[in-house]
Amino acid sequence: MKKSLSHRLLQVAVSIMALNAILGGGLYLLSGLKGVAFVGIHLSFDDTHPSWSAVDYIFRALAGIWFALGFMFAYMVPEIQKHTIWFRFACLAIFLMGVGRLLSVLNFGPGTSPIFAMVLEFVFPPLLALWQSRVAKHLMEPNHF
Repeated sequence: MKKSLSHRLLQVAVSIMALNAILGGGLYLLSGLKGVAFVGIHLSFDDTHPSWSAVDYIFRALAGIWFALGFMFAYMVPEIQKHTIWFRFACLAIFLMGVGRLLSVLNFGPGTSPIFAMVLEFVFPPLLALWQSRVAKHLMEPNHF
């Protein structure tokens, strides 16, 4: 099968997204809340206070999901045209991360949280899902070569 430039570029974009999720999710999975210092957010921790333990607990659980999502995207890259439904679900997960960030901003204000990440989570998943759908549709056409 001959892959179009659009197909290759989609694979590159999704590979970058997968790498981001694997590295970011892996960092937070291993380091918990202390890992946010890596992206320039400095929190004062009181390791003895039970609330920090509870927050770190859920943070690492969500980081594990983000980490696994990276591997899901990586798995889909080689034959991305065949994974439309799963790709849409994975994109929905990223989009919902943006919804979670928006809810946090609405409740607490932007604080030190990067609004840039939220914007990317709202913009890229729908665009990537549409792009993947077009690539898959193009490859299913009988005269796509």
